[in-house]
Amino acid sequence: MMAFLLCFFVIVLGRAFTMQVSRTDFYKIQADKRHVREVEIPVSRGAIYDRNEEPLALSSQMESVGINPEKLLNQFSKVDQLAEVLDLNAEKLKQIITSHKDRHFLYIKRRITPAVADSVRALDMTGVEFRAEFKRFYPTGEVFGNVIGFTNIDDQGQEGLEQTYDQWLTGVSGKKMVVKDLLGQVVSDIDVDELQAPMPGKDLHLSIDKRLQYVAYYELKKAVAIHQADSGSAVVLDVNTGEVLAMVNRPSLNPNAANKSIEGLRNRALTDIYEPGSVMKPFAVIAALESGHYDVNSMINTSPGVYKLDGFTIHDFRDYGQLSLVDILVKSSNVGMAKLVLDLGKEHLWDVYQRFGFGQKTGVGFLGESAGYLPHHERWRTSDHAALSRGYNLSVTTLQLASAYSVFANQGRYRQPTLIKGNVNEDKAVMDPQIAAEMLNMLTHVVDDAVNHRAAIPNYSVAGKTGTAKIAEKGGYSDNYIASFAGFAPASAPRLVVVVSITNPKGEEYYGGQVAAPVFSEIMKAGLRLLNVPGDREKMVVADDSSIEVVDE
Repeated sequence: MMAFLLCFFVIVLGRAFTMQVSRTDFYKIQADKRHVREVEIPVSRGAIYDRNEEPLALSSQMESVGINPEKLLNQFSKVDQLAEVLDLNAEKLKQIITSHKDRHFLYIKRRITPAVADSVRALDMTGVEFRAEFKRFYPTGEVFGNVIGFTNIDDQGQEGLEQTYDQWLTGVSGKKMVVKDLLGQVVSDIDVDELQAPMPGKDLHLSIDKRLQYVAYYELKKAVAIHQADSGSAVVLDVNTGEVLAMVNRPSLNPNAANKSIEGLRNRALTDIYEPGSVMKPFAVIAALESGHYDVNSMINTSPGVYKLDGFTIHDFRDYGQLSLVDILVKSSNVGMAKLVLDLGKEHLWDVYQRFGFGQKTGVGFLGESAGYLPHHERWRTSDHAALSRGYNLSVTTLQLASAYSVFANQGRYRQPTLIKGNVNEDKAVMDPQIAAEMLNMLTHVVDDAVNHRAAIPNYSVAGKTGTAKIAEKGGYSDNYIASFAGFAPASAPRLVVVVSITNPKGEEYYGGQVAAPVFSEIMKAGLRLLNVPGDREKMVVADDSSIEVVDE
């Protein structure tokens, strides 16, 4: 017996020597195959901030639950408990397990709360694993909804700036080696120098001011609701830098919601095009002033208030008689504009529109931006030539209009707009600064010469133009309108450009001066206050609303 025990001890000792000394590497490799794993180190997506470092999009680390189906085949009794904790259908979960036996990992619930994660861990199930992931949160909700956009379940940008700057915001995951137990849970990390370090996504700092964005969104939302309009957009530009300080749309969407409104997806200020109407008249007047045949005091006979051309009849609100170029803008005379541009070459008017950016993308760097539509002058009929002067037969976006009006406010220089703070583009001269000054003065008369113009702001001079355009439909034009107002303030030293467009307002009020101008006034008022821009006029006396004359047909 002693001899047997001695032999057994020698055998055990020899076996131990073989395993721990001579074949150490072999058994270490075998152990590593079963317990050492290379895992991904998740990284946070870059945050998005407004110009004052206020957060607009943030990522928070959460846990997701996954399974190894093969390891759960013999644990169906616990699968029912797992489904109950995760609020899943037990039968469907069992079907997933049996039909995916060849998979080593399969997500079953993404981004759960810590309390739910603890409940799953308490089940102590082999084959159930946890992985860290990040969930995107949007503190401002629908106010920035279709500007910021959102990400999908895999944290990839789907709409808006999240999609446009996806590569910038997306980080690079790291890698590390870990030891896992039989349940698949990480026991410890293994220090290996060659592992890939994680690189978080880069932050994005917008030019938009959250405070002004809130005001603009509230005023637009209120106007769309009051006038029962289909949609609306508003843009605020900084004249000195071309930075977009606010960009709002209705309808919008809440990017935090699970079910997002399809109607609210589009950033309409950049994607939706429309025939703008009378807000285009200043650009036709620019062409007349550049021709050298006209000045601000040149007279045009608009009597009898109608003008027939190529079988079409152009109407004014009433018979205005003899009008100067200034009064043509103030009265928004369609007849005066038609007679004015028909005396000019088609190519010259087309060239002016081109220089101001119409028919081209603004280059703001937003996926899905529209270039609008400007037909080449060689295809214009005489009626097209006249129609272009009053904002028909071409299409624009709200941002295009804001960029074009900023030229009048910036001494005849065009600056490409930007949504990124500090990314100021070089400006370029597109018109004579003297003519720009004359147009600025004429647009100031548009607001000043009207009795109680709804775009007026107490203590500030305002320059701008209303627009009311019929919406095109198959075979002609409908009885629905787009109401708009484009302008800047203070006129003596312009700081902000604001453009508002509202689609299909219903009811008795549908003109740009009635629907869009009040929104412009409230947004501009808030912007000038936030920027501490001093007033350039004495306190204004406001007349009774009943005396307003509508002239923006």
